[in-house]
Amino acid sequence: MSVFYRYQDSGLDDWNKENNYLQMGFRPGFAIQARELTQMQTMMQSQISAMADKFLGNGGLVDVETSLQGPGGPGVYNLSFAPGYFYIKPREKDIGYMIYSPQTLTVNSIPNFEGEQARVYLIYEEVQVNSEGEQVDSMGGFARVNIDPSLNDNAQGFTNYSAPGASRYQINILNIGYYIQGEGALPPNGVEVIYFQNNTPYFSGNNTLVPLNT
Repeated sequence: MSVFYRYQDSGLDDWNKENNYLQMGFRPGFAIQARELTQMQTMMQSQISAMADKFLGNGGLVDVETSLQGPGGPGVYNLSFAPGYFYIKPREKDIGYMIYSPQTLTVNSIPNFEGEQARVYLIYEEVQVNSEGEQVDSMGGFARVNIDPSLNDNAQGFTNYSAPGASRYQINILNIGYYIQGEGALPPNGVEVIYFQNNTPYFSGNNTLVPLNT
């Protein structure tokens, strides 16, 4: 599955993990392809993602202070995450990323009673960013295209100064919510971070217990 240009079979990033291509060896006298420059990033990120899948799991917390307040059994819980990094693997992608959330995320009144299994999730969006605000043909499926004029070439004094260049791929964490298993579902642009089972809270990424602030 392609990564940066993943929504269409464009060939602009036709990286495939089954090929086991690990590095690029550029050769003198041969042109560098845009595809090769993009795939270099994909190759490196795939190595990081493989380790994160093993030790963090999708929705895992990398460096996030967690505050979960509740009775330590059946009852109502309040949850907040301080600013920090979450590991998110977007839907339909082979690769995950460490995403920084700059805001405190809070969700209150999470029910945790017999027969109710609450699932807490983050809402994220995938965004394309470039200096023109135009979506590249092979990059459909993003929430929107943001404009950032600072991405134009800053090599002042050269002929390419202020020329547009590469697009950026961005993931933003927007909000936090929950649903009760059997009564709701994970949103398409959501990733589960905490679940309750037998009145006990666990981190979804690695199934470890969530400490309580009683």
